[in-house]
Amino acid sequence: MKASTIMQTTDRSALHFARKVQGAFGFLADAGFAQVEASPTLVRYRKGDVEVDIYHGRQSYEIAGGVTFAGTRYAMSEIIRTVDLEVAKEYRSAVATTAEGIAAGLKELAALMQHYGPGALSGEQQFVALLLEQQRKQWAEEYALDVLAAQLRPQAEDAFRRGDYEQAAELYAHRG
Repeated sequence: MKASTIMQTTDRSALHFARKVQGAFGFLADAGFAQVEASPTLVRYRKGDVEVDIYHGRQSYEIAGGVTFAGTRYAMSEIIRTVDLEVAKEYRSAVATTAEGIAAGLKELAALMQHYGPGALSGEQQFVALLLEQQRKQWAEEYALDVLAAQLRPQAEDAFRRGDYEQAAELYAHRG
């Protein structure tokens, strides 16, 4: 089956996504997780309060996943970030439109989950606290940048209107 054929159809059953997830993520069953949902684009596992979802994006065709604790979902990039910030910065979900691409993307995602996810998969309170702390820090930094931009933008626009392009450029440079 050609990639272009797959991209034009919404029926992905021929890609056997759920079966491939079960093969790549067999370690979840070994760790006591039970499969609770399976569809052509989503497989979900659960163990106690911890839920793992693996999906094939309906429009993006991304192979991605996450872990949910107490109703809060953490993407794979967030889980990686708790262990290795540099790897997290470089991480991108695989994109696949063929059965072979899906198998490769799932293999990569499973390896990442096994390497970076044990704390998340076990639902360790310390790991969850670290995720929340990092999230709060990121939100605080983003908020501070938004406030700074709101303060500097009118000054920079005023300098620009006056023809003081050097000052306008300096003010805009302080935004990020």
